[in-house]
Amino acid sequence: MNEQSRPAALLIGYGEVGRAFGAKISAHGWSVTYVDPFALEETGDAVVLSALPLELAQDTLVLGLMPSAAAEGVARDLARVGGAFLYLDLSSSPKALMEVCADAFTEDRARFVDGAIMGSVDLSGASAPILLSGPRAPEALAALQELGFSVSALPDSAAGDAGGIKLLRTLMTKGIEALAVECYAAATAMGLQVPIRDNLTDISARPFPDLLDAMVRSHVLHAPRRKYEVAAAIAQAESYGLKLQLTQSVLQSYERTVRQLENTAPKGPLSTDEAVALLSEQLK
Repeated sequence: MNEQSRPAALLIGYGEVGRAFGAKISAHGWSVTYVDPFALEETGDAVVLSALPLELAQDTLVLGLMPSAAAEGVARDLARVGGAFLYLDLSSSPKALMEVCADAFTEDRARFVDGAIMGSVDLSGASAPILLSGPRAPEALAALQELGFSVSALPDSAAGDAGGIKLLRTLMTKGIEALAVECYAAATAMGLQVPIRDNLTDISARPFPDLLDAMVRSHVLHAPRRKYEVAAAIAQAESYGLKLQLTQSVLQSYERTVRQLENTAPKGPLSTDEAVALLSEQLK
């Protein structure tokens, strides 16, 4: 197969994610070109351009692997590039920003898809799961499946839905990450770093979303008692010289719930949706 007949991919970004994705695409026989004005001079055999080309070959797959701050500028620049190509933005940007980027592609010639990498490329490389959204998502799904990526698409979705889910997920995962730092620091200070890991295994005994639903429902009923438990956990860590700033914020959250329930205590058990509707009032 000569170079011109090979399917082509243009990757915007020559960082860790770009290199991992580019290697996977190249392994399937595709021609891969990168665009990165900040790439180091040592790029080996990779073709790295400093700016977008003026024209792209028919059906080129373009992957946006740049930071979210650059997403709108890249989208507007790409919308001016000639050729019928498929652009998949993987910048993990907010829903509203992806809607703006999608609006830049008003012609059928260049098609826009919103995507989000849901796992860690550090841990999984190019095998990290990818979620797609938008009217053109099925096209990107087919292309990425052909290349061996772990990919799924939201049915009947709009551009921005995948990025929105990614950042909703961030609210959960990054919060857990930060709390894990505080928990492990306290456990280490107490000489309990090994048994705390063993003790936490029961948390994964049921599907995680089911556990979260149960936590939200029971928060309405048990916030007064749990407030004192959180305060005791903070005091224990402080006795070892640690200041748990994030857990202090957790305590404040429980205190807000207790104050709210003094005036709006429900008469019986709530569903998850009902509990969320009630507790959301304190976040406004």
